[in-house]
Amino acid sequence: MQPITSQSPIQGVIFDFGSTLAVAHAPWPAIIADGAARLTGCLRDAGLTLPPDFADLWRGMLRFANQLADREGVERPAGATLVALLTSQGYDDADPALVRVATDCFFGAEDAVRAPASGAVELLAELKAAGYRLGLLSNTITDRWVQRWADQFGFRPYLDVVATSEALGYRKPRREAFLPVLERLRLADTPDRAVMVGDTPTQDTAGAQALGMRTVQVTLAEDLSFQQRMLAAAPPAAPDIQPDAAITELAGLIPVLERWQADGR
Repeated sequence: MQPITSQSPIQGVIFDFGSTLAVAHAPWPAIIADGAARLTGCLRDAGLTLPPDFADLWRGMLRFANQLADREGVERPAGATLVALLTSQGYDDADPALVRVATDCFFGAEDAVRAPASGAVELLAELKAAGYRLGLLSNTITDRWVQRWADQFGFRPYLDVVATSEALGYRKPRREAFLPVLERLRLADTPDRAVMVGDTPTQDTAGAQALGMRTVQVTLAEDLSFQQRMLAAAPPAAPDIQPDAAITELAGLIPVLERWQADGR
């Protein structure tokens, strides 16, 4: 890969996390069901008396919180959602330490099936060696676990910034999610010199294009969570949102970037 210079038209790349740099080797319904059972067990082990359908109530609260977050662009963290559910069950003063333990139990189910996407570390290393500024921007209800996975999967040494919607308060596609990352990459004044790589058109592609960034949509066959979401999408989501390029493996990003660099635009 050719090193970039200060005159190169593209200076930075921002990656989504799930279904992009990392994959899940299980479908989302199974992950959520396992996590809900784990969370419920943690709370009961701590002495809370919960109704038999508490795991189902938790999944319903998650869906509701996610729908609100998508509609408003404001993140609803997992901890806050759990506090609201416990309050509805008569636990008005939930111990923050218990809430943290219980949400960690929930994300433990995802952790068990999470893995770096094939070639992710190698791609980041090659881009960094070529001089690109690299960032990660994830819509997530848990900043803590995304930060943990960035370390666990070996991404951290190559990333200039690891940002999440929980930490920022805003979800993609809102500009408030993208701008802090662009600022960290010193590209806030020239977003056209940055590329967004992600799997979700309505979040990654639409938000980045609104700021003038180029976009690459990723579809990874190894990611079972992505396959499940695509099978459930009828009609296809956001047919009017078109990325500037599309790839089916992370290694495919390099020729796309080299072509755009050679074009000089």
